[in-house]
Amino acid sequence: MLEYIARAKFQIPTPQGQKIVSKGEVLRLSSLKATAGVQRGVLLEKSVSGLQDILHTVAATTAVLVDKLQYSYDQASKKALRLAMSLLIRHEALKTFRPPTPEFQDEVTEFNRTATGKNPITKINSDKGAGEWAGYNCNIGEGCSHGCLYCYASEIAVTRFKRVASKEAWRDEKLIDVKTGKCKKYPEPIMFATSHDITGTYLQAYRCHLYNILKAGNTVILVSKPHRESIEAICSEFSSFRDTMILRFTIGGLDDDALKVWEPGAPSLSERMWCLQYAFEQGFKTSVSAEPMLVNAEGAEQLYYAVEPFITEDIWFGKMFKIGSYVKHRNPEVAQQATELQEFYKDDNIMQFVRRMTGLPKVAWKDSIKEVIQKNTKRNEVTE
Repeated sequence: MLEYIARAKFQIPTPQGQKIVSKGEVLRLSSLKATAGVQRGVLLEKSVSGLQDILHTVAATTAVLVDKLQYSYDQASKKALRLAMSLLIRHEALKTFRPPTPEFQDEVTEFNRTATGKNPITKINSDKGAGEWAGYNCNIGEGCSHGCLYCYASEIAVTRFKRVASKEAWRDEKLIDVKTGKCKKYPEPIMFATSHDITGTYLQAYRCHLYNILKAGNTVILVSKPHRESIEAICSEFSSFRDTMILRFTIGGLDDDALKVWEPGAPSLSERMWCLQYAFEQGFKTSVSAEPMLVNAEGAEQLYYAVEPFITEDIWFGKMFKIGSYVKHRNPEVAQQATELQEFYKDDNIMQFVRRMTGLPKVAWKDSIKEVIQKNTKRNEVTE
């Protein structure tokens, strides 16, 4: 419950009938009950620091949406007010946490009782790729229905280990029986998962393994092209672990058509954005990975400004691996987009993008961009 100040005279319904609220009157309300009044502009949070933060954010967001995303002022104002509501909901959520329900804990107990197999947590022996985010990874399945064209996991499974016949066959998901019931505490964060997503096939087992890993005192980087069902199910049981979780969602751009070309079985842009906002409102640490960037420099910059209000950590940018291999793809739409991305990925164009984004507080570069920056720095040192 928070205290709100009435900015103007208005009426509110009560069990006894309509009540007139005078300007300047202080009301004690939950953030959910207050959101309608905040949206109408008749209520403001009494907390000076919280009020100033929200007012500043709303004003700044309105300006950014008009300037960077070409919203009309009316559209931007509505979006900014919706952000104010999200901030209030998050503010309220952070005051409390819900321990896992007894039903879920019983589910985990039964899951652990019947689980067999080996420990799925392994060391990441690189400081690149997943190694930039975590020291260990965890996977509980083979295959991913998202069918992302650039997926390294399917590439390795097909060409190196020959575990599946084709990338299309990789879309058939198979849950692997592993056990984490006696999980230990690891010295570095665990990325869960790295070779599959949290689809319906994996969700029930994922939540049980996630509980085991977090209960042991570990930090988890949850990376996903998120499904609403999965994120709701995770947020509902894991608010007591919010301090040791980061929910990092992959969004390669704001062009839904481009996402469908490269990630044909993954959730839509709108579903991913909904999940990001929802996780933020539930008080979780949030992050976005735009690796790979599936749009041009302008589109990548617009992505930053669209997601930034709901990000508590970083927004990562990176290139697609072996983009040149898709330029002559049998699908002409893939080939066309690959050609455009290949042009954007050229060192000079990447450096222009880096300079445009320099100074923005939540920007983080993946190794593919860092390599370009380092190469450019060395080249400048030689010329000097």
